[in-house]
Amino acid sequence: MMKKALVSLLIGGALAVASLPAFSQSDDKTIHLLIEGLKVYEDSAKVLGQELQKAGYTLEVQAFTNGVQASLAVEKGEADAGYHRHQASLNAFNAQYGTHLVAAFKCFTDPAGLFSKKYPSLQDLPDGATIAVHVEPANYWRPFLILQKAGLIRLRDGVKPTDVTEKDIIDNPKHLKFVALDYALLIPALQDVDASFLYSTQAAEIGLSYQDAIGLEDPQYQSPDVIYVQNGQQQSAKIQALEKAYHSAAVKQSLLDSYGGKPVLIPAW
Repeated sequence: MMKKALVSLLIGGALAVASLPAFSQSDDKTIHLLIEGLKVYEDSAKVLGQELQKAGYTLEVQAFTNGVQASLAVEKGEADAGYHRHQASLNAFNAQYGTHLVAAFKCFTDPAGLFSKKYPSLQDLPDGATIAVHVEPANYWRPFLILQKAGLIRLRDGVKPTDVTEKDIIDNPKHLKFVALDYALLIPALQDVDASFLYSTQAAEIGLSYQDAIGLEDPQYQSPDVIYVQNGQQQSAKIQALEKAYHSAAVKQSLLDSYGGKPVLIPAW
């Protein structure tokens, strides 16, 4: 979903434009954070910057357009931290690219579920129903666990939950079909398929509540978003200051306020 590496810089509340990489690590009181250009990250980063100013730090934020490039920049030390992956996504990235990025601390959970404009429950899905799932490997497994919990499919024993794919289905009595789509296509697909996997934030964008889902994710499989860093940097002064500022009452309130006060994002601390 990413294109060119144009970025927005947020420095003490002011916006500018730059190209990646643009950061220097010479200033110990400046924290360089890479975020995805989505509302939840942008809104919380603004409040985060204000909290860090109170502690004598300046937060420089780049809103990237290439998640792989952003994570590799953190691995190479071209930025202090990244803010756009949940734990399962970070694990998958490390496995694919041979990196050693680690979660410095938890941020929030964006719960997911199966939604339908045609049927009131999973049990009402007809034989041969088509379900849209997120093609990204770090999230592809999630709808299958929802369906197994509801008794609509059975997965082979012993498979690690985050490794589940359609190939692990050993019993599918309703002959459910699956179409893997990019993140941006999951909402539009809701008009055409029988059910679609959506994140709580996506549901909120179209006026739905997480509780409107016909299949809810088990909390034990909800993967919290994290701020990640180079391995070994977790206890650095910068990252400790970043964690303290993020885990402030102000940032928590910004998460709760992001979608008009609706319970969309769940602070993970």
